[in-house]
Amino acid sequence: MSAELAECARGTRVASEAEIARRFGVGRAAARAAVQELERRFVVRRTQGSGTFVNRRIDYVISRSAPPSWSATIAAAGLPHEVAGAEFARRRVGERAAWVIARHVPAKRYLVATDPAYHALLSPVSVASLKVQGGPMDEREVAEFAAHPLAADAVALRRWDDAAKDPDGPRLTMPTLLAAHARCVAARRV
Repeated sequence: MSAELAECARGTRVASEAEIARRFGVGRAAARAAVQELERRFVVRRTQGSGTFVNRRIDYVISRSAPPSWSATIAAAGLPHEVAGAEFARRRVGERAAWVIARHVPAKRYLVATDPAYHALLSPVSVASLKVQGGPMDEREVAEFAAHPLAADAVALRRWDDAAKDPDGPRLTMPTLLAAHARCVAARRV
């Protein structure tokens, strides 16, 4: 999607969520989240009753080829990593996990705004991406984020993700993680 938008002039109408979902082989929720993220970044603007339009040209393209894996295909479609991760989780472990994963970037923005020591823990790449992602949340955004019942889970996941960025740390395969999730779900039903 980013490749297409990079070629579009300001004011060009963006495909509908249904068309985006069909074109990239993702669910409507992933397509909607991608458009919302583009709107949050001011790349597109929505006009009630008229559609979504390119607000400004972007000067980067994530990929012009479609890699073979499902998650890489979503990334190539221009979806932010947290949207791709949320869609992956939604299909495999459920909506609650998908919501938490989709808030990966907002959780970082929240932590930078509310925890003075957190910013120092970020890698240079994460600091640079923070600027593109909107920087620290303002007071209104902090209050809105914190009010959500799953906000603490999103913050915890963000902290776990940051702690897991150890190249010498243990690595778990996706089948191992999904099996562990299935055991947890089964244990809750007992």
